[in-house]
Amino acid sequence: MEQSAKFNCRKCGKEFLVIAQEQAFYKQKGIPMPFACPECRRGRRQGLRNKRKLYARECGKCGVMLESTYPPDSPYTIYCEKCYFAEF
Repeated sequence: MEQSAKFNCRKCGKEFLVIAQEQAFYKQKGIPMPFACPECRRGRRQGLRNKRKLYARECGKCGVMLESTYPPDSPYTIYCEKCYFAEF
């Protein structure tokens, strides 16, 4: 079995380890070895995600104010957690 390998992150310069099981996975899938440390890779992935915007909305049943991903002009009725679970 292969040995663990140490690399230096091309982004932050931090040393990181790629264990033998990871190396075998990359080789099996034909994926190149990572050039960035896990923290920099996680940051890159999070940077690709859409930003979420929250809107102040009123529960469609009891009227309590809450935050929702749906804007006030959307056609969807939203419920607070208490009302939502009371429906089911």
